[in-house]
Amino acid sequence: MSNFITNSPTRRFKERLLELLSKSTELKFLVGFFYFSGLKELYEGLRKNPDVIIKVLVGLNVDRTAYGLTEHGGDERGLSDHERLYRFFNSIKSSINTEQFDNREFYEQVRFFIDLIKDNRLIIRKTYEPNHAKLYIFKLEQTQIARNSLFITGSSNLTSLGLTRQQEFNVEISDYGVEEAEEYFDNLWQRAIPVTEDDVTKKRLIDVLEKETLIKEVTPYEAYALVLKTYLDSFRGKDIGQRVIDVLSENGYRQYKYQLDAVKQALSIIDQNNGVIIADVVGLGKTVIACAIAFELKKRGIVIAPPGLIGDEAGGEGWRKYLEEFYLTKLGWKVFSLGKLDEVAQYVSKAKDIEVVIVDEAHRFRNQDTKDYELLKNICRGKVVILLTATPFNNRPADIFSLLKLFITPKKSTITLTDDLEFKFIEFKGTFDRLSYIKRYAHSSDPKKRQKALSYYKTLFGHDAIDLKDVKRRSHYLANQIKDVIEPVTIRRNRLDLQQNPHYKDEIKELSRVEDPQEWFFELTKEQSQFYDRVINRY
Repeated sequence: MSNFITNSPTRRFKERLLELLSKSTELKFLVGFFYFSGLKELYEGLRKNPDVIIKVLVGLNVDRTAYGLTEHGGDERGLSDHERLYRFFNSIKSSINTEQFDNREFYEQVRFFIDLIKDNRLIIRKTYEPNHAKLYIFKLEQTQIARNSLFITGSSNLTSLGLTRQQEFNVEISDYGVEEAEEYFDNLWQRAIPVTEDDVTKKRLIDVLEKETLIKEVTPYEAYALVLKTYLDSFRGKDIGQRVIDVLSENGYRQYKYQLDAVKQALSIIDQNNGVIIADVVGLGKTVIACAIAFELKKRGIVIAPPGLIGDEAGGEGWRKYLEEFYLTKLGWKVFSLGKLDEVAQYVSKAKDIEVVIVDEAHRFRNQDTKDYELLKNICRGKVVILLTATPFNNRPADIFSLLKLFITPKKSTITLTDDLEFKFIEFKGTFDRLSYIKRYAHSSDPKKRQKALSYYKTLFGHDAIDLKDVKRRSHYLANQIKDVIEPVTIRRNRLDLQQNPHYKDEIKELSRVEDPQEWFFELTKEQSQFYDRVINRY
């Protein structure tokens, strides 16, 4: 058997660790940083060997970056043991509060790991100086194997990637150097800072895990209270001044209650989330609602709209007219074409007092992989964002998530019970992609695609034969899940909603109605008829 472990399909580090773990009385691991994803991979092996003692010597901390977590040594010279531990505990919070751990499997396992710490079976120390080495020492049972111990060293860290998928190079050694490796570990261990052996620091570690990470338990009452508060805060709305009603009257607008209620609700949503999506169907006055919100905010801002909706300098229809009517021009408001976002970005960077951004037809920015989306995201950063769209959800869950990210920080969201909105949409995307694939290829002539569709179907529904009715039902359920997530920041009504609401029933009758279609006849001249025939025949 080869001594080299590279995470190839036939030689994975995880499988070898589990094999050795089952024969060990003590494990001594020197690793870059303490990361639960690695222990999680060893969960079954640790559970099956209840007598094994694990000593973990942590060499580094971690920092969050734009792309995840990175190890870092840092300069800890001159720091007290207390300060070093403080950094280490913050490092643990950074590593655990990620989407990787926000799943049922980890929640079910984590109590086991905390019990290991409490029972002194998982003993953790922090090296006094930063250490990047990776060393896994196994003290083996004499009855199982002739050797007393062996060690593995190389590139693999104690992480899920390091143990399973990531390309690594490790070597297992048992015939020489074992005593020197263990002596190296023991010397570092003696000089290291105890984390779990001191009652005070152990309690602090457990408090960090149980109270400051996503491990923290949410009681049914807390969940209920949060949902109720969010619902009431969103729909109660804020009071608006008489002046906005006067402005509507001065410009000949009827004061529709459904519009004023939308303004109140939007102001409340903005208070909590720094933005709102106005998604009423066409013809209900999204522009008027947005202008009334801006008037109440009393802040300077900009409007980004399609060129055809901007209006001309002389007035007439368009956003320029609305900004004038609501006295927003006097506050310094300007309207820009969504086709000139480079120009908008330059303007916003120079005009430091821009605090509000209104984006009309915001669904045009549903693709976050475009230059325009990045420009708009930078323009909106740190500002109140009001998005107008009659079609917030076009094709995929990613469409609405792109809009939400213009004013919500995905990992600090308060619109769901967990503060990680990104993970929710990763789940939505996974389900959506599988449902789409099943629907498209369930009856494909390509056997590979048909088999893949069946595999997805089994994963989602547990049956051996595809029934597209199941796919349709799950698709509706997924749409309702997404609707529930976005509801706290979205105002969405159609005419039927308003007609069925007793508060708006009478005024909705005054809105424009679509008449039944009428059939009209047009007679073509001889020349027109010949031209028509020529176009049809040629093209």
